[in-house]
Amino acid sequence: MRPICFLTDFGLTDDFVGTCKGVMYSISPGIQVLDLTHDVPHFGVEAGAEILQHATRYMPADSVFLAIVDPGVGTKRLGVALRTYDDSLLVGPDNGLLLPAANLMGGVVEAVTLTNDSYHLKPVSSTFHGRDVFAPVAAHLAAGVEIGDVGERMDPTSLQGLYLPDALEADGGGSELSARIISIDRYGNARLSVMQERAGFGFGATVTVDSGDGGMAVKYVETFGSAKAGELILVPDSHWRLSLAINQGSATQALSLKVGGWVRIRPPGGPEDAGA
Repeated sequence: MRPICFLTDFGLTDDFVGTCKGVMYSISPGIQVLDLTHDVPHFGVEAGAEILQHATRYMPADSVFLAIVDPGVGTKRLGVALRTYDDSLLVGPDNGLLLPAANLMGGVVEAVTLTNDSYHLKPVSSTFHGRDVFAPVAAHLAAGVEIGDVGERMDPTSLQGLYLPDALEADGGGSELSARIISIDRYGNARLSVMQERAGFGFGATVTVDSGDGGMAVKYVETFGSAKAGELILVPDSHWRLSLAINQGSATQALSLKVGGWVRIRPPGGPEDAGA
C-alpha cells in the first residue's frame, strides 16, 4: 500500500482534516498518511504548490500526493489524478497546485479527470470535494486501484499551469532587483522569489532592501544565529529561498509585509553605493 502525503489550507481548528483522514482510513485500514502541512495560507494555490514541489524530494518514492487548496470548489474546475514519470501519483484540483511538483518528478505521463463517482463518497458536497472526492480517490489509489479506473483520460498538456517565481527579476535593467513575497511562515519570515544560488552576493554582504517604506541596510547571513536578536536580515530558508526575517522576531509584523507584495533589493556595489 502506498503512503499518502497530505497537504491542505484547511488548518486544524475545524474538522476538515480529521474527516478527510477518517474517510481514507475507512477505505484503506492501515494506510499511512503523512501530514505535510495544513497551514498553507487560505486559498494560497501558489504557496501550496511551492511547498508541495519542495517536499517531493523528501517523501517516499511511491507516495500518493493528496493536495487540496481549492478556491474554485463547486465551479467548473476539474478534479484530477496524475501519474508522473517516476510513477508517483498526485490527486487534487486542476488549478496549478499539482503541476510544479509533477514536473519536478519527471512530468505527467498520465492524467485523468475524477469522473468515476463509484470512488466518491455520496452525496458529494458542493463545497467539500476534499472529503467527498479527493480523499477517497487518493485512498483507493494508495490501495492499488489503477489511475485509469478513477476517471476519464485527459491530455496532460491541457492541465492548468502555474508559474512559480524562482529567480531575481530585474527592475529596469539596472542592478536594483525586485522579488515577490511568495509566502510568510508562522514566525513572520517573508519568503522571497529569489533562490539562494541566484542571489549574486555572499554571506556577510550588506544589501539595501526596500519593502515600500524606503531603503534599509540589511545583512545577508547564513543562519539566524549569525545575527543579533531583533536584527533585520536576509537569510536562506530550508527551501533555499531568501527570506526577509528578524532574528527572534517577526519581519512581517515589523514591516507590514503581505504575500504578493514586492521587495526591492540593491546588491552591494550598486549605483547609489558607488556614488556614496
